[in-house]
Amino acid sequence: MPVRHLLLVGAGHASIEVLRSFALAPVAGLRLTVLTPSPALRYSGMLPGIVAGHADPAAGTIDTAGLARAAGAALCVDRASFVDAGRRRVFRDGGDPVDYDLLVLDVGAPPATPDAPQALPVRPADELLARLAPLDEAAARPAPFRIAVVGGGAAGVELVFALETRLRARRAEAGADPATLSFVLLPGPFGLLPTLPAGVARQVRALFAARGIEVGPSGLAGAPKDGAIPLDDGSRIEADVSLWASGAAAPSWLRGGGLATDAKGFVAVAPTLRSISHENVFAAGDIAGFGGMKVPKSGLYAVRQGPVLAENLRRHVDGRPLRPFRPQRAALYLLATGPDHAIGTRNGIVFSGAWVRRWKDRIDRRFIARFSTP
Repeated sequence: MPVRHLLLVGAGHASIEVLRSFALAPVAGLRLTVLTPSPALRYSGMLPGIVAGHADPAAGTIDTAGLARAAGAALCVDRASFVDAGRRRVFRDGGDPVDYDLLVLDVGAPPATPDAPQALPVRPADELLARLAPLDEAAARPAPFRIAVVGGGAAGVELVFALETRLRARRAEAGADPATLSFVLLPGPFGLLPTLPAGVARQVRALFAARGIEVGPSGLAGAPKDGAIPLDDGSRIEADVSLWASGAAAPSWLRGGGLATDAKGFVAVAPTLRSISHENVFAAGDIAGFGGMKVPKSGLYAVRQGPVLAENLRRHVDGRPLRPFRPQRAALYLLATGPDHAIGTRNGIVFSGAWVRRWKDRIDRRFIARFSTP
């Protein structure tokens, strides 16, 4: 039997399930390689607690290198820079290109951030965590300091809560006036948490008011300049630091390689997660474009794609029909708003409290434990 080469580009929330599955039950005649910028994955569900300073970064980390070893996969720590789908080859930043027979793309997608040095994207997670030390230093100084988070979705809301918790603590430790530290969330043109029940946004606004977090106008934010963020209504929001958590942008290196993409540049896939243009290419997570299915770009949905992706790779190798991914109709959303509080919603019902935060922590830690390696 000829050996075929499966290349996993990115080790996102779906691909780690592929590694786990293949570690438990290897596929004969299939050689695996993982091409990813980091030997570990920061689980998005625990990131707010890590930013706030209440969770150990190690506790929210999945050992991608260990999973690769368990699956018998080679690990290449590097970034993809181009996919030549016709030649079945992936180019990378730091070395020779990698050829493949079967390709999975699961690299996530950065926020749709303006091309300006003052606009700081919050993904990848490692880059966000690397910015915390400079923010700590700035927050500890007595001078006024104002932080803007751009993006009114769950990621932006959780991030501004986490930063407020962390940086007010740093301010207090330094003995500086907490009143000179301020936060503003710019929700964007669709407003605050537009895809969730209105009751969630009402509770979030009440918590923002209690904790001194402003909500800016619902306008499209432009590139920050001279200490301010311009909005499309002509107003300007002052900010010393601008963190972007709005939407998702397709990686530029997807263009020109022959893969079919959707109108926004994401890999166009069928419900089976397979490319609509190349039957030996699969995509999952934020980088996948599902067309009329309108799957939200959220870790909640990427996690659910993992088992389908793993099974369909096996089915593809065996020549069997593929299984479609069916997004959950009523996803459970749990928003971390503090160390002892969270807001949840499912089926239009909104609930909150310390018990919701404890529930969220249990879910997150159980997910991490699923991917533990010996």
